[in-house]
Amino acid sequence: MKELRASGLKKHLPNIISCFRIIGAFALPFLIWRKWEINFPLPFIGIIFSNVPIVWIIAYLILLSTDKLDGTLARKLKAESDLGAALDSIGDVLVLVMGATLCFVRFVGDNLAAWQFWLYVGMMVVTVLNKVFVFILARIYHGKGNMVHTYFQKLFAASCYVGIFFWAFLRTIPEWSICFMLAVNIYATIDESIYCVRTAEYNVDFKGHGFEKYKKRKS
Repeated sequence: MKELRASGLKKHLPNIISCFRIIGAFALPFLIWRKWEINFPLPFIGIIFSNVPIVWIIAYLILLSTDKLDGTLARKLKAESDLGAALDSIGDVLVLVMGATLCFVRFVGDNLAAWQFWLYVGMMVVTVLNKVFVFILARIYHGKGNMVHTYFQKLFAASCYVGIFFWAFLRTIPEWSICFMLAVNIYATIDESIYCVRTAEYNVDFKGHGFEKYKKRKS
């Protein structure tokens, strides 16, 4: 039986949401005005967080919500496409890079020592280079222009998104948070690199070693 696929507006709805996330990422720098910052008290505790960029944080959370929404709609409406996958990935990267950049430069930079600032920036650069490395391996061994969606990769992405939110809210970066993200990223990179080199059949949805077996290439 032929599978029914979406048509009309439904066919393009997931891509429209992805484009909204891409445009929204470029709009984030325009939402950091000081007059939109507030002091945020925690009820019953008496702790007050100062200069919380509330408008920026709300916009950032809205963009994060679209990350799950477009993919879910594409699968439910049978509207998956190569263009949609590309737009989804571009949107994810832009929100992450723009969010991290603004967070470091605008929200937490003044509250970090110089060595902390550059150490943390260096760690973020390493995490990006790790992903580029896996991308290159996938290209060399399988001719694929996408990265594996392992559970470890998803954990890293989630920790980045959540970390940026809390860093902007706290206006500082707890050392344990950046160390956790770096550790997850390194492990995910090693796991995905081994998979790219050893697998005979590349599957972008491979869950990771310990979660799923795969057919190994002949040596």
